[in-house]
Amino acid sequence: KRLAASLANTSVLYVQFHTSLLPKSINLIIYGVACTGSEHVTTWSGLIGVMDEVTDSTALLPVKGSHKKKRLRWIPTCWYVDCLPCIKARYVLAIMAFFGFCNVYALRVNLSVAIVQMTAKHPHHNQRNFDWTNIEKGWVLSSFFYGYIFTQIPGGWIATKFGGKYVFGIGVLVTSVLTLITPQMAYINIWALVAVRVVIGFFEGVTFPASHALFGKWAPPLERSMMTTIALSGPFVGNIIAFPLSGILCETMGWPWVFYIFGFAGIVWFVAWLLLAFNTPADHPRISPEEQHYIESAIHAELLSKQSDSSKDSPPPWKHIFTSPAVWAIVIAHLCNNWGFYTLLTCLPTFLKQTLCLNIAENGFYSAIPYTCLAVVAFTMGQVTDVLRQRKLVSTTVVRKVNSTLGLCLPAIFLLLCGFYGSNTTWAITFLSLSVGCVGFAVSGFNINHLDIAPKYAGILMGISNMFATIPGFVGPQVANMIARKPSYESCSDDCSDPKIINIYREEWTMVFIIAAEVYAFGAISYLLLASGKKQPWADGYIVSNSSSKFGKDPCLERVSNDKPTKLVNT
Repeated sequence: KRLAASLANTSVLYVQFHTSLLPKSINLIIYGVACTGSEHVTTWSGLIGVMDEVTDSTALLPVKGSHKKKRLRWIPTCWYVDCLPCIKARYVLAIMAFFGFCNVYALRVNLSVAIVQMTAKHPHHNQRNFDWTNIEKGWVLSSFFYGYIFTQIPGGWIATKFGGKYVFGIGVLVTSVLTLITPQMAYINIWALVAVRVVIGFFEGVTFPASHALFGKWAPPLERSMMTTIALSGPFVGNIIAFPLSGILCETMGWPWVFYIFGFAGIVWFVAWLLLAFNTPADHPRISPEEQHYIESAIHAELLSKQSDSSKDSPPPWKHIFTSPAVWAIVIAHLCNNWGFYTLLTCLPTFLKQTLCLNIAENGFYSAIPYTCLAVVAFTMGQVTDVLRQRKLVSTTVVRKVNSTLGLCLPAIFLLLCGFYGSNTTWAITFLSLSVGCVGFAVSGFNINHLDIAPKYAGILMGISNMFATIPGFVGPQVANMIARKPSYESCSDDCSDPKIINIYREEWTMVFIIAAEVYAFGAISYLLLASGKKQPWADGYIVSNSSSKFGKDPCLERVSNDKPTKLVNT
């Protein structure tokens, strides 16, 4: 009876949600069950009176604090009711971004598995296959990055100026639609396939800068590592799903279904994204006043208030951005990390096929194991990093440098071990899993350092670093395919059973891994020398001088500058 009474008292808060969706008679039953035994409603006549009063009410749900959302007449009441009060709005955004990046990487890497089946000598399911050389396969695999590189900075700028919700969403939507027509483009000719992959890369290039622009307005400083690693674990989980599922689809239904299934999944995600994601906390119709105030206070609410309207639309300080050592530390580390990461991302199935002679289903399964390790390490380090910073055990600069160094040096070591000692499936997969898994340290390092040094321009900074970091995407696979190729392989049987050919490929892939390890090491040294975890003087669009702040002291932040901002001369 006590439980029923408690349910009755609680259900009053949600009765508007029920009345907006269900007929009154059904609401009476639902509400009556909840109110059974309540001291407030003892008879059905009393219950009907309560329901009439609530149904006729147009007031919003009672909330604490003074922040009230302005309700529009044409929007249903349920739009303003939080159906998942146990999950904070900012984490709903992070989770939706997680699933968005799952789709993004599934749409990106599905071709890496499918191309093994597309160029097989013995077609499955009477499908059309292609007689492409290794150089042509290199062009197909790297074509995505030729479009990807051009929308990094524009994507960050557009997301910063107009909001990241639609930039991110439309990028995934167009990528999904184009993925659906990829098989038809391949049937036309190789260059039609290359063209559509370039366009896919062009639209997908806005996603990472747009996500950083969103988190610049949604992630409180002491939760940045946690929220960002939740979202940025999406690519790794996308790889975990895409690699084995692509192998299974190729084996059972044919390679075109790899593109159909993932393309449709991206469209479904886009619909959910439109309903659940918003540019700022102030735009969110269901966020609690307490959470909105906490977020806006923690990341300097002046960016959203009337006080900052004049500086909100001011152009970014480009000169200071491109001459900042902290920015170049991120750029170099990002570029060097992506050399090894993209080489394996696009060529791992080919490596497993050439050196270990795995079939397409085994290939997809083993290709997913390294990215499972990566997702676990990335998510774990995000939580550990935030705990260390919240307890003030280490500074932001130290934790970013340590994570980035581990995320660059350990993958280099394990790649070398794979090249020299990965002569069988067990050792090769073990060393590759450790190499790719240790990249997860960098997710809490340079990968979110943009938000530390300039949260207002995080989207633009991500666009700059990701633009340079895209270069390994089309250079790395080409280098790998040029090194790891022998004309005699073309005349070999499709199961590559000749031990001499396998040994040649192992030697050549060892050279590929040595080059990647050297690039990793250069990135680690550069980041250690140049990086910073402190907010830069130009981060708000003005230079800081020593005097009192016109914004006042923010009680929600412990380390807010009391300096008076002076407008920066734009260059």
